[in-house]
Amino acid sequence: MSDGHTPASRRPARARRLTLALGTLLLLSSLSSALAQRYSTGQEVMDAVADQNAPSTTIATLSMTITAASGHSLTREMQIWSTTEGPRQLIKFTAPADVRGSGFMSISTAGGTSESWIYLPALGRVRRVAGGQEQDAFFGSDFSYEEISGLSSGSDDDFEYELLRIDDGLVYVVAGTPAAGSTSSYDRIVYFVPEELLLPTRIEFYVGGVLRKLMTISDTVLQDGFLLPTTIRMETVAAGSSTTLVQTGFQLDVEIQDEVFSERFLSR
Repeated sequence: MSDGHTPASRRPARARRLTLALGTLLLLSSLSSALAQRYSTGQEVMDAVADQNAPSTTIATLSMTITAASGHSLTREMQIWSTTEGPRQLIKFTAPADVRGSGFMSISTAGGTSESWIYLPALGRVRRVAGGQEQDAFFGSDFSYEEISGLSSGSDDDFEYELLRIDDGLVYVVAGTPAAGSTSSYDRIVYFVPEELLLPTRIEFYVGGVLRKLMTISDTVLQDGFLLPTTIRMETVAAGSSTTLVQTGFQLDVEIQDEVFSERFLSR
């Protein structure tokens, strides 16, 4: 005998499909809310990137592998000191022997200008990098002096930003163009910024509408509450060459004496 209630297993298929559809809509709705767009302009996105929690000082070991289009590669080891004050950055090569002791230093002033110096043991003196040399290769790599300096300074205040689109996975695609007075060597830089990271994972560098270089960040590490890029690759598109930087051994928020960011320390 029936008690007037139909068991779930015997309910009409249409009713079960309706229940399933409603459950799916609720799930999709909750996921959509979790992934809701938080920023509506390019400037907002890049401001959020700049406002990410960052250590005041960083000391790390860098491994730099330069790979030619032929596939031939060489690796160099470095030590880097950097501080958000300025910002300031100093890099010293530790291996191999032919570059050991060489170094690079960049310092930004409160007025927004930046100066860079290199030291080559064979010359026995520190040499300033002139403005027209900012795009010269950093010790034979695919990074220029300008780009190496930018790894510590972050987004450029001399750029104006436009949100081009939002890709799948909530990735903001933002185009930056230099404002009046900017000293950038590029007339357009495009950033791909996943909202879950708020760290550009792909950066395209253009001159005259032509893609010149492509930088990707493929690995990060969370240490002491800071999200840090660990694997950074720069590709020179026309040449087919690339350079990969791997950062390890982070020391964060430790005291760095002002003496480190000096010509004397650079040439030591």
